[in-house]
Amino acid sequence: MTSGLDHTVRLSRPADFIAIVPYMLGFHPDRSIVAMAFEPSAEPGSTARGLRFSMRFDLPDNSEDTPDLARRFAELLTRNGTERAILIGYGPGWHVTPVMDAIRGSLSDAGIDTIDALRAEGGRYWSYMCPDPDCCSPDGVPYDAGTNPAAAAAVFAGYVAQPDRAALSATLAPVGGQDREQVRAATREACAQARTLLAAGDDHGWYHEGLDQVAAALDRTQAGQELSADEVAWLGVRLTAICVRDAALTLIGRYDGDTHIKLWTQLARRVEPDFAAPPAALLAFLALCTGDGPLARVAVERALSVDPGYRLAGLIRTALDCGLPPETAAGMDCAGMADEIADKAAQCPDSARPVLPVGW
Repeated sequence: MTSGLDHTVRLSRPADFIAIVPYMLGFHPDRSIVAMAFEPSAEPGSTARGLRFSMRFDLPDNSEDTPDLARRFAELLTRNGTERAILIGYGPGWHVTPVMDAIRGSLSDAGIDTIDALRAEGGRYWSYMCPDPDCCSPDGVPYDAGTNPAAAAAVFAGYVAQPDRAALSATLAPVGGQDREQVRAATREACAQARTLLAAGDDHGWYHEGLDQVAAALDRTQAGQELSADEVAWLGVRLTAICVRDAALTLIGRYDGDTHIKLWTQLARRVEPDFAAPPAALLAFLALCTGDGPLARVAVERALSVDPGYRLAGLIRTALDCGLPPETAAGMDCAGMADEIADKAAQCPDSARPVLPVGW
């Protein structure tokens, strides 16, 4: 699930809605079904609808799974207070149409009005709800997403649409080359130092040093500077401590969301893969708060691919599966938890000490 674009984009034609979807999802969908949830305009007498959020699911390979998918759509839209929705299916008619029919039926039973139901394939779209052949030809209506004004407005606002979901996932893939070699060497040195301190039983101020390093990294990221290999390595080590990772969340209010997302994206890619779960989970949480559901999903997958039992990533995955509205996550008082986390670090020092992955 993803929230609406936070720039005003005028959508009036079916082609506009189709063109804007890739920028809401972060990638161009295929063999997918997308719901765009709308609410009435707050302006008296206006018929305009405000886009609240969108969600996407793969078309089921097995037709027996279609009823469950249809119920899932209705449950998630109902849970989020949706009154009206536009449905867009991507793929051939034989695959899209049965799914579209089932979802429309489920939405109707749930009291949700389907404004329009479209199918897009090969640069053409078809409407399941327009009976006028002069408006919606049986051969499909051609559209060009590349020249559509809505897509152009999204690009101008800084949104990017990857070619497909795999390309979006690849934006979090580990970097290679010289940077990988430098970070690997720095990580081994940081781990050696950490083991020496841990073996000595020295409290060492792990919590406060970790929090200071996270804040310094956010400062540098906000200033447009890239972290050194040593900084990346030590952050990877520090964030294996639960209290240090949680303390990073308390800094959300002190920096804008883009700064956090840039930092955690950089760390998820540059830390040694064994250390990627904490920064990937932090990225997933920030993406959830900002309404970027697709990024939150691939970040969760990145974290769980490293550590299938990583609890924060598992909780975020559950929130995504349940359709938790972005405003709910964004409304959490993370800064207000700072004292509680600091107290926990003081009372339970082990929670502030790094837990190095096996082999490091």
